[in-house]
Amino acid sequence: MPIDLYLSLVLHVAVGVWSIQSPGVPVSAERAADYAVAATYHGERAGVDPFELVAIARNESDFAMHLRGPDGKDCGLTQTRITVSRYSCRQLLRSYWLDFKEAAREMSEYARACRGHGDYDRCRFNHYNSGARYARHGFHGAYYIRVTCFAEAARAGLRVDDHCRHARGRRDIARILRRAVPRAKPALMAASDVPAS
Repeated sequence: MPIDLYLSLVLHVAVGVWSIQSPGVPVSAERAADYAVAATYHGERAGVDPFELVAIARNESDFAMHLRGPDGKDCGLTQTRITVSRYSCRQLLRSYWLDFKEAAREMSEYARACRGHGDYDRCRFNHYNSGARYARHGFHGAYYIRVTCFAEAARAGLRVDDHCRHARGRRDIARILRRAVPRAKPALMAASDVPAS
């Protein structure tokens, strides 16, 4: 990818992170840019959409880097399960770079495993959330809907607060995005022209 397109994508992802931040866990413009660089770099290398990676981080941790799951085995920004990672919880809690690297690796593996499935998106995202016997119904079955909602909001630069957490189907996503408003960009990002693809 040419460098100008790559930099434009990184900035677009940074605006996306800024846009979908949780009301209760603010993200600085600098931190949004850091996360965007990591998500874009690892996403491009693994063939994974960086907007999906930041959506996973938002859904899993609200971009709170030092979060550990209830059983102590899900760690960091993307809540990587240490039983499927070569990194320790301590390493993941200290490095958003490793968090996005591991999320990209896992999502790339799940994309290959789910190729040809009629429920491709549900299969790959819900694998991330619940493993090989991924949930197809109920709250856990709608995990892919919540992540998709955050990804689409990030791509469009829309403020959705926590509304995506309540999405249960594609109609919910459409309704949430229709009612969402663009988040005012910080000066650092507002000066640049970022296309909303």
